[in-house]
Amino acid sequence: MRHPRVDRLLDALAGVLLPARCVLCGEPGRVRGLDLCRECLFSLLRDPSPLRLGPAPIDRCFAPLVYAFPADSLVHRLKYRGQLAVGRVLGMVLATAVHDFALHLDVDGIVPIPLHAMRHAERGFNQSAEIGSRAAGELGCRYLSDAVRRVRATRPQVGLHPEQRRANLAGAFQAAAEVRGRRIVIVDDVLTTGATAGAVAAALLEAGAFSVDAWCIARAPAPERLDLRSRPEASSA
Repeated sequence: MRHPRVDRLLDALAGVLLPARCVLCGEPGRVRGLDLCRECLFSLLRDPSPLRLGPAPIDRCFAPLVYAFPADSLVHRLKYRGQLAVGRVLGMVLATAVHDFALHLDVDGIVPIPLHAMRHAERGFNQSAEIGSRAAGELGCRYLSDAVRRVRATRPQVGLHPEQRRANLAGAFQAAAEVRGRRIVIVDDVLTTGATAGAVAAALLEAGAFSVDAWCIARAPAPERLDLRSRPEASSA
């Protein structure tokens, strides 16, 4: 697993040698250190209330964008086309939004949603890790790449109802003892029902984590499907 600081050093060197280009439109990137031009950055649809109370056992869920064009296109290109440069962009976008809300100040560790070993070998990368490692590096947070393992292969979550999603993930994750007493943040790409993050959170709490939040780059556009209660302070942000 790459170290976030090494990634940042390599990106800084690459930025000197190769001018940044927007991953959406191909125009020169005009935002410092980000392969995204200002026009495409501003085209990302912001969630008006990105911070919400999460479904148990997650304390809070944060998703700065709505899963609609062009955010959905970026996630798809990372997850299904293996465009890892998009993962760096999404990680930086997430980190910027987290920093604006000062959510990183009490974080002891960032954990990606893990893939099963067979799925990881097949895909060659973990999209949550690509986003999470970059976000951790930008925010100066500790990145716990191996704190949670997926110990059981599961069927794809796409197309499953919320109860089916939860049943599909029962007992699928195991957390390491290093999370004991720590405030942990789970990072994933898209928040839909919260079933996957909830299953990971349950494993973290069982291993002794003090609390668990979830950060995702985007949420599904229908808020009633998330079973989340808006935080009063978030609604005025």
